Amino acid sequence: MLRKYILLLASVILFCLCTSCETEEDFGFPSKIEISGKGESIDIKGSNDLPPVIIHIELLDYYGDGNYDVEMEDNEYLETTTDWLTVKYYPAEYKMILVAEPNETNKKRKLYLYLFSGNSRQEITVIQSR
Repeated sequence: MLRKYILLLASVILFCLCTSCETEEDFGFPSKIEISGKGESIDIKGSNDLPPVIIHIELLDYYGDGNYDVEMEDNEYLETTTDWLTVKYYPAEYKMILVAEPNETNKKRKLYLYLFSGNSRQEITVIQSR
C-alpha cells in the first residue's frame, strides 16, 4: 500500500514539473538582434501568420537581473527598460521597437529579452557593439 502512495506522489510531482515548465517557441521574432554602438532605434515586425498573444516581457542580463514589463499603457503596448535599452511591444501591430542608448563603456553589452505567451516563451539575445 505504501508503495502505491509513493508511486502516486512521484507521478504528481513529475506532472507538476512538466506542466510548469515554459517551452521555447519561435514567435516570429529573430533570436538575435545586434545594435550599433552609436545607439539606435530598431523596429522589428513579427513574421508569424498567426501572432501569439504575448502577455508579458522581460529584459534581463546574464545573471537574471533586469526589468519586467509595466502594465500595458492604454492597452496599446508593453514596455520594459534598463539603463541602456528600452523595449516596447505593440500587440495590435505585432511589432517591437528597441531603443538603445550610445555605448560609451568600451565593452560589448548583452541582454536577454523574453516574450511570454501562456506557458511558452521566446528568448531573444540583444547585443550592442562597442
